Amino acid sequence: MEIAIRHFMRGRVRLAAHKLCANRSLAEQALAFIRAQSGVSRARINYNCASIVVTFDPAMEPTLRLLIGRLRLMTFDDLRLLLAMAPAEAPVHPAPELLAEEQQRKRIPLGLPTLSVGLAMTGNPTMLALNVPLMLWNAYPIALRAWRVLRRERRLNIDFLDTLAVGASLTHHNQVAGALVVWLIKLGDWIRDLTAAGSKRAIGELLEFENKRAWVLRDDEIVSVLARELEVEDRVIVYPGEMIPVDGEILEGFALIDQKTITGEGLPVNRGVGEAAFAATVLREGQLTIRATRVGADTTAGQIVRLIDSAPVGDTRMQNHAEKLADKLVMPTLGLASATAALTFDANRFLSLVIVDYGTGIRVAAPTAVLSSMTRAARSGIIIKSGRHMERLAEVDTIVFDKTGTLTEGSPAVSDVLPYQKHIDGRRLLGLAAAAESRLRHPVADALRDRAHEIGVVTPLCDEPVYHLGRGVEGQVDGHYLHVGNERFFRESGIDFRLAAGDRADLEEQGYSCLYVATDGKLAGLIPYADQIRPESREVIARLRASGVKNAIMLTGDNGVVARAVSQRLGLTGHFADMLPADKAEAIQALQREGKVVAMVGDGINDSPALSFADVGVAMKYGAEVTQESADVVLMEDSLWKLVEAVEISRGAMGLIKQNYGVVIGMNTVALALALPGGLISPSVTALISNGSAILASINGLRPLIRIR
Repeated sequence: MEIAIRHFMRGRVRLAAHKLCANRSLAEQALAFIRAQSGVSRARINYNCASIVVTFDPAMEPTLRLLIGRLRLMTFDDLRLLLAMAPAEAPVHPAPELLAEEQQRKRIPLGLPTLSVGLAMTGNPTMLALNVPLMLWNAYPIALRAWRVLRRERRLNIDFLDTLAVGASLTHHNQVAGALVVWLIKLGDWIRDLTAAGSKRAIGELLEFENKRAWVLRDDEIVSVLARELEVEDRVIVYPGEMIPVDGEILEGFALIDQKTITGEGLPVNRGVGEAAFAATVLREGQLTIRATRVGADTTAGQIVRLIDSAPVGDTRMQNHAEKLADKLVMPTLGLASATAALTFDANRFLSLVIVDYGTGIRVAAPTAVLSSMTRAARSGIIIKSGRHMERLAEVDTIVFDKTGTLTEGSPAVSDVLPYQKHIDGRRLLGLAAAAESRLRHPVADALRDRAHEIGVVTPLCDEPVYHLGRGVEGQVDGHYLHVGNERFFRESGIDFRLAAGDRADLEEQGYSCLYVATDGKLAGLIPYADQIRPESREVIARLRASGVKNAIMLTGDNGVVARAVSQRLGLTGHFADMLPADKAEAIQALQREGKVVAMVGDGINDSPALSFADVGVAMKYGAEVTQESADVVLMEDSLWKLVEAVEISRGAMGLIKQNYGVVIGMNTVALALALPGGLISPSVTALISNGSAILASINGLRPLIRIR
């Protein structure tokens, strides 16, 4: 029958059964047979995917594997015979757990409140009498919230007004108004819960890879294991259509990978040997062998889920101030309603006024918008750790950048070779310098070797090189005694380097650092190098300034000449040079003392203090782990454009919250103005206007979440 295990995890298996699912009658009989097996808690068929999903007691796994093995070898005739011989009392209905799940899925969240509104509108005395306990049951959670706030905080909140409105509607025989109040509150809560569930579901999909099986090379054999059992350094093989189960380095192969779940890239990207691959991304074409560097919860996908799950979404000053204001309006609203009722003896006017509810809408306006925006950001490769950080990022007017690894690529490159001896040209000089540095493992030595390899220069051997920490290296190379290093090294070695003074000054003005080369005690040349500026840096800074970020400032440990040159090339408003880690933190604090709202963008361990002091700390993707822990925002793609997107998403979220507050305050104020004179609107209409504002605010807050689907 060609039944195959699609994926297997502890207590759950998905079987591919294309031919069986094509015969629905037989498939249903087979499903009933599987459900009847000891240890099987539930089973279902997904005809769209032609698969059978079985949940079972893990202790029964060996028995279940034997059963699956039998089924795989059977023909349809064999299966029919097996089913005919099965005990007649074998259950043919879904397991109780499955029924409960289906009932929960099909349950109408607003069923009882909707029934209550329907009974209230009949006007039938019997129906109204039946509706009283139903209304009280529906209003009980609202009253409980009000009681808890009163007991713990000794104050009245919006829930108290809502409870009072329901009680007053029952007292004055106006059940329609009270039932509508409860129905609208429940609807708003339901929309908010749907938003949270949709957000968690969207992020939770990132962990799907943990439930799959992976192919791993062990003892020269390719074996299938659960993804959650993989270990660092495992060699994982991924085939077309499969989800990559680890973060790691590609060792073999070339493939087209869909990375949108991690980086937000809309189109699949080509990846090959030496490049990174991420868990929860999908291999569309090709085949890869990947060395696992992070597994399970330590992967990028796992970190995203953990950060979103733990993020306090409603933690914003705007939300806190709005909620406090709404709660402060409870007593004035209650006093106004009581005074109006005492003067007019109009119970309906009292009911209309206490129904006016600024707080319910305010309570859902910010969390819904923030959670939706955080989810959108995460799916775009940006982790914003809380609503508070999102708010502060939207307010930022000054962004401070670390230079190395943030504005630049983080690795130097040789740009030119300037020879000063006629018998040694530039190519020869580069080969000699690369030879002297051949055994060293630091960025400048790597840059020399890379440049020599790039232009095809032969690198001779260096005999007995002597390395001087922080200065340079010397040694015998191809008949010459070489010195390669900085100005201090040449001064200490007694080598005259004045011939290069003019060139060095010009190069430093352009942002380059210089490496001196001497042969047999005489200056032979100058090799300028520089950390390559990211191609997007200048455009990103221009975009940020155009969007309202007033100051873009660079911090660097480089000297002032190099720092000024880089700053001018990028269009920065300022820079600080010769900075130590403690100096960077002090620079951030100095800007804050001037009244600026500061975001710091960095990637190194030395940036951690500055990130902690900044109003918003932003860590780059390849930053140190401690840097990412210190940061409030983490860019999961190695591009500064993600910083621009983070700012725009944050500002969009705050704009959305303000829109929601406008809707809530505007509609409630209209309801209050119409209810106060009396007779203009009924309590039921007041409930629709007031609580309807909360529903509109919730729906409006969903917009960022809808955009990522």
